[in-house]
Amino acid sequence: MISSVLKKEDKKLSYYREHTHALGSGVDPRKLMTELCGRQSGCCQGAGGSMHIYDKKNRFQGGWALVAEQLSYSGGAAKSILLDSELGLVEKDLEDDDIIKVKSSEELSDKAKDNRIAVVFVGDGGSHNGRLPELLNSCSKLKLPLLIVIIDNGRAINTFTEDVAANTMQFTLGEHYGVPGLLVDGLHAEDVAKAGRAVTDYIRSGQGSAVIQIHTYRFMG
Repeated sequence: MISSVLKKEDKKLSYYREHTHALGSGVDPRKLMTELCGRQSGCCQGAGGSMHIYDKKNRFQGGWALVAEQLSYSGGAAKSILLDSELGLVEKDLEDDDIIKVKSSEELSDKAKDNRIAVVFVGDGGSHNGRLPELLNSCSKLKLPLLIVIIDNGRAINTFTEDVAANTMQFTLGEHYGVPGLLVDGLHAEDVAKAGRAVTDYIRSGQGSAVIQIHTYRFMG
């Protein structure tokens, strides 16, 4: 879903050990592997290791150490997209993988012309953190271009979600704030791809945020 519906310019935020999210976001596999080995040629010069993957070129911010910490920052990432649009700024990639913001040569008063989005990944355990309702309130109030992806494998480390959560249907958590949600079976790749396209198209159209809960299964560990 990540590689098929997200653009390089979209802002992606994830949790620690987010290797597959990094690959799906376009991070160089060689740089990712050397990062896991702690080598200077890695995407974080070996400082992040397996836990903390960051790649500025592909707008990938991973490795948040605290559970659900990335949720708060994703709101800021989404807000920055709206601010860029209001100020008529566009991002420009430089040859050294750096990114600068320059004044657009064309009129960007129509916010629909900048259809970048931010996407944040969180587990089902992290989705019950207090940061999520705060984020959903901001999403509704500001119509943030943010996709919240809840990866639900039924447990938070060794704690079964149904043992601690009154509502295991996390895709409904945004209903109170008017943020729509969608539930999809993560074991069916085609369904996930279609659902991902539907929610990203909704957000890119300027209608605000959305939540997608991808139900999967932890086979071992």
